[in-house]
Amino acid sequence: MVTKINSKIESKNEVKSPMKKFKFRLPNVIIMMLLMMLIACILTYIIPAGNFEYSEDGKLIPGTYHSVEGTPVNPIYALTLILEGGVKASNVIITILFMGGLLGGIFQLDSINKIISALIMRFENAGPNVLVLGMFLLMSFIGFFLGGDMMIVFVTLGVILTRKLKLDPITALAVTFLPLFLAFSVAPNGEAYIAQLFAGIPLYSGYIGRTIMFLIFMPITAAYVVLYARKVLKDPSKSAMGNTEWITMNGQEESEVKIDKAQKVTWQDVVVIGTVIISPIILAYGNLVLNWAALYNNGAVITVFMLAFIVAFVVKRKSLDEMVGAFTKGLNDMVVVAVVIGLARTVSIILEKGNILSTVINFMTSSLGDFSLGITSIFIFLVALIFNFLVPSGSGMSGVMMPILQPVADMLGMTDQVLVTSIQFGGGLGNLIIPTLGATMGAIAIARANFGSWIKFMIPLFIIWMVVGSIILYYIASIGWVGF
Repeated sequence: MVTKINSKIESKNEVKSPMKKFKFRLPNVIIMMLLMMLIACILTYIIPAGNFEYSEDGKLIPGTYHSVEGTPVNPIYALTLILEGGVKASNVIITILFMGGLLGGIFQLDSINKIISALIMRFENAGPNVLVLGMFLLMSFIGFFLGGDMMIVFVTLGVILTRKLKLDPITALAVTFLPLFLAFSVAPNGEAYIAQLFAGIPLYSGYIGRTIMFLIFMPITAAYVVLYARKVLKDPSKSAMGNTEWITMNGQEESEVKIDKAQKVTWQDVVVIGTVIISPIILAYGNLVLNWAALYNNGAVITVFMLAFIVAFVVKRKSLDEMVGAFTKGLNDMVVVAVVIGLARTVSIILEKGNILSTVINFMTSSLGDFSLGITSIFIFLVALIFNFLVPSGSGMSGVMMPILQPVADMLGMTDQVLVTSIQFGGGLGNLIIPTLGATMGAIAIARANFGSWIKFMIPLFIIWMVVGSIILYYIASIGWVGF
């Protein structure tokens, strides 16, 4: 297990970020969702009311939009709709809570930390290029199967590695936080999973396709990171940190951050990792081949991961009380997410009650109707990217955007998988450059970097990502990708 950086040294040598002079901060995500509800209420007084006619299967019938009498929603009434929002989003909320409890519980077993630490010790004498690339690939692999804010604990491992190699704090982030959250953004198990929940399509559908997308993004990003590390090794003054103070800081604190070499990897740890890897693969197969999604809805997801949870805790010889305690702790970490999901669904209910949701859908359909599906998918990608700055929550963003964009996409002939991917890219990739996400700022603090330096490093890479993402979206929208 990696030991924590001495808090006394942290306070003494804290890197002063120029961003600290900038006092404005966006409110907490729950406050943002309440503000979104208020904005939705105001819009019901401004936007003309209208409705579509619906077919028997609940789909909008194109060309049937007509004006109706306005039914504005006042803010007090909107608060009473929160319960309805929670009930209508209950399928998503329960799935998210159980997944958080089960995966969070497995993560607490510390098997992942032990295996990573063992690999670092095994290859500690390899060259800088091998270690930097190896750490990046290892974190990419972990991020492919696990994700979420809890992953930032691995940044400390990056700190250990980069201080050993005399590299800067930005590289520590680039070999840990960056690949972890890139995988969460593009691979099948992160943002895509959340968006699929709200879209009502089988979870882990499109598994192979999204894996291919990840395998496109990953080597491009790895090359960028390795080239940056080489540049800093050759000339530390070219660090994105903008100075060389980090060299002195690394020397002072090198002894304070180390790996506990007493811990050994056991066969039980390997089994735990195996359960995490194989569970989503089983679900992808079950939904695609055995039609589990239609038969059991999200019950299959909870079942598979619950079995993985039980197997992991049994092989680690944990008691029932320890199992329940770990599950409860993982569950607690998802409570805020559950509240955000309920509030996000309430926003769409306000628009429905005010009879303006159809008006918004009709406007967007008319505006985007002259563009190709490829261009439309890129437009949604950019909208999601901007919206993510205001609501830095994948669940909150999908909860607000999906009820609006899914009918639009359906009327334009865009598949749900393409819509999910557009939102997935915008919400996921954007997380790495916005100062409103707690995980991003937390990772930067652990690495002892600052947001300004991180952005300086990220902007060229993010531009490359936008180009690559746009090409992928244009292609899958043009072929009408339905997931495989």
